[in-house]
Amino acid sequence: MSEEKINFYGNYHKAIRRALFEISARAGLIDYLHDDEAIARLTDEFMRLTRALREHSTHEDAYMQPLLLKYAPEVAEYMERQHATLDPVLDVLDEQLNNVTSAADRGAAGMAFYAALNRWIGAYLEHLADEEDVANPALWERCPHDELADSVARFRTSLALEQVASSFEFMLPALSAPERADLYLIVRDNAPKPVFETLLGVAEKTLSDNDYQDLKQRL
Repeated sequence: MSEEKINFYGNYHKAIRRALFEISARAGLIDYLHDDEAIARLTDEFMRLTRALREHSTHEDAYMQPLLLKYAPEVAEYMERQHATLDPVLDVLDEQLNNVTSAADRGAAGMAFYAALNRWIGAYLEHLADEEDVANPALWERCPHDELADSVARFRTSLALEQVASSFEFMLPALSAPERADLYLIVRDNAPKPVFETLLGVAEKTLSDNDYQDLKQRL
């Protein structure tokens, strides 16, 4: 019987895609000329999204990139080039959004941010797909399963409970009911009971009541 493939990227990438689509839609609805409160909310949302993206990139560098360098150096180099292009744009977008309310033509500045944001989202979506369709298969084919499993285990144990809770809050709305259950079954079977109960509280706070009750029934 073949070993189950380890997908470091899957759940978190679903959450990233959901967040990107939502912020794109929200950025397109704002009256940049008059609505300071909506701009402030968008700025806060963008700040939280960029923080999540940077943390994810840091985790990839620490736990996946060393394996790619060891077993698939050409893929590692390809991923590094993508990050070198994509990551600095976050700072440019952040500055662009923060300057909207002081711009001479706020409407034009807001729509310029919206256009730049969506150009970046398009490129970032391609990067996510490459991690899933290029990096993942390379690791499955060339990296020993136990070594990949050990790297993922070290990643999980490196996180403080607060970080795990924040990650779950980010991921849960983007996951299907079976995916949520699988995630919580891993925690239930491997983590101390207080950790499981804390993360179950995150689900209760984050999900609709129907989705939360469905999760509990699956556990």
